[in-house]
Amino acid sequence: MKELNKTFQNECAKCDDENMEQCCIKEVRETTQKMVRVFQLFERDQIKVSGFTTSQCYSLIELLKSDGLTMNELSERMNLNTSTMTRIVDKLVRDKYLVRERYQEDRRVVVVKLSEKGRKASLDLNERLNQYYEKIIENLPEGKVEEVLDSVSLLLNAFEKANPNCC
Repeated sequence: MKELNKTFQNECAKCDDENMEQCCIKEVRETTQKMVRVFQLFERDQIKVSGFTTSQCYSLIELLKSDGLTMNELSERMNLNTSTMTRIVDKLVRDKYLVRERYQEDRRVVVVKLSEKGRKASLDLNERLNQYYEKIIENLPEGKVEEVLDSVSLLLNAFEKANPNCC
């Protein structure tokens, strides 16, 4: 295992030197797991009031960023397999949040787009999530937002390197 970051070793001062490595692993694992649980619960509560699942919400928001995506593009952006993405899209089409259109350059390709109802719902969801993140930022110490972003980015990069098949 690589030499652990000296700063983090100081953070793990409650552990003895002999168990420092295992202590640091435990601290990172438990802190990350807690952050994920808190994040999922709080965000789910923000989305649940809209009547969407988390996957439906992020699909709508992803489509809000574009003028339509193929199923493969949407699946890749959502990091879901195509069959799972198809079930999500089918429900959103049935509920008239999305429409399927044939791609003009290649009629075999189907593009998924927001309907007017879907655009409105996406904008509402986007605003609700922005308000949620605004609350989080407001609760960070002044001047620490960039530091938090850098730290989260470091952690995310470490996760991606540890699992190259992901994301």
